[in-house]
Formats: sequence, C-alpha cells, structure tokens
Amino acid sequence: MITYLEGEIRKIMSDDERFETIKIESKIREGVFHHVVKDLNTGKAVSCSCKCWSKGNKPCIGMRTVGYEI
Repeated sequence: MITYLEGEIRKIMSDDERFETIKIESKIREGVFHHVVKDLNTGKAVSCSCKCWSKGNKPCIGMRTVGYEI
C-alpha cells in the first residue's frame, strides 16, 4: 500500500485504488479534523476517525458532508 499527501486529500493507493481519506475540519471544535474514508466506487463515506463513528457507530457531520448511505 502506498500513501501520499495531495493538498487536503490523502489517497490510499492499493491494487484497485478504491478508497481515499478526506480531511474535514470540525465545525464545533476549531483545529480538530475528521479523517473520512471515502469509497471511490460509490462516492460514499465508509468510516471516520471521530468518536461518533468509532465509539457509537453513528455517521458524523464529516461523513454526511461527503455522503453516507444508511
């Protein structure tokens, strides 16, 4: 797996290049960022680094900004 930084988007390159990580600033806490993993095939968010997703499995504002399918 190869990772590289491109502006605000860090792409995770694999054999099929299916995901990218998007850095979105929190609207509530200044200086805090959501690292949303987006599936390039569907264009929807699949994961986030925030507590809402990692602890409660609830889509956060960052995931809803990218697009999240329930």
